[in-house]
Amino acid sequence: MVFEVVECLDPTGDVMVARIPEQGSGEFMSGSQLVVQDNQIACFYRDGRMADQFRGGRYTLTTNNLPVLRGLTKMVFKGKTPFRAYVYFVNLKTFTDMGWGTPQPILFRDSELKMVNLRAHGTFSVRIADHVKFLNTLVGTQGIKDTAGVEEYIRKIVVSRFASSLPQVLTTVIDLAAQYQNIEVKVKAAARNDLGQYGLELVDLIVQAVTMPPEVQKIVDQGAGIRTVGADEVARYQQIAAADALKRAAETGGGGELTGGLGIGAGLAMGSQFASNIAGANRQQQQGAQAGPPPIPQGSPWYVALEGRQVGPLSLNDLTARIRDGKVTKETLVWKEGMADWTPAGDVGEIGKIFGAGPPPLPKQP
Repeated sequence: MVFEVVECLDPTGDVMVARIPEQGSGEFMSGSQLVVQDNQIACFYRDGRMADQFRGGRYTLTTNNLPVLRGLTKMVFKGKTPFRAYVYFVNLKTFTDMGWGTPQPILFRDSELKMVNLRAHGTFSVRIADHVKFLNTLVGTQGIKDTAGVEEYIRKIVVSRFASSLPQVLTTVIDLAAQYQNIEVKVKAAARNDLGQYGLELVDLIVQAVTMPPEVQKIVDQGAGIRTVGADEVARYQQIAAADALKRAAETGGGGELTGGLGIGAGLAMGSQFASNIAGANRQQQQGAQAGPPPIPQGSPWYVALEGRQVGPLSLNDLTARIRDGKVTKETLVWKEGMADWTPAGDVGEIGKIFGAGPPPLPKQP
């Protein structure tokens, strides 16, 4: 194959690197025309080594601008000197909207939900910063010869760095939405170092979404909803829960009066139970916020008969004080809940101890 005009036209602007010819080497003639676009650089290779490179412009290949010709054996071929070589056209523009995504779920150790499988996807922008290093490493060593191959290789690096960087930024997926920017910064820094060794510069990286399994997403949504319920909203949720339960029960209760009544009763019970659960949870939360233990429970109150009238309720401490003051004697009638009838204070074991030990009073003389 003989080339007299050498150029790489790319109307789409999506070609990152192109090789002419695609396989092996071609025969170029001294005096051939080389056309390089402004955003391109053309690199001639012969025997596996770079010979010359040209930036944007139009060139006539001669011994003056293509030093590789000087060392070749001159052969007269229709008045021109042929030589065999191949050319890489490298596009130096910034390539945007290149996609990346996790082909398999990433196992993430969550501080609250234990182990969670995550998927992620996004876009990145890249450009060839060092075309010589790019050709000698990624294209030459890795054997990647088209844009799709380069993009796929970069995608693997980005996904790998995303998986390793995520635990350094995030502890729980509950905080995921607030950490997107920090994740992007971390992944970009890690991937930039890897791509730099291939002459590539990671211009930008965007994390569009990090998704979790539906069952985990449901737990996160429920947790967020519970945290937003305040004490002033409990009554409203009670009413809504009762109404919803009543409606469901009435709809599934049947057509007869008996079954309809059962449906309504079940609905009220369900709504009441749901409302009680919410109210109970709210009371526990409020009690947990109070400082100190609850007061010590007191026994049943006492009632005493003084001067023909009922006095009480009195605590055991109040009753003891009246005994010390002599206002209540052993003959004073007392009563509390659980006793069958009024009983002299001295005959009640719990109170009799307060009077202390001593002989009973002398019987009255006839």
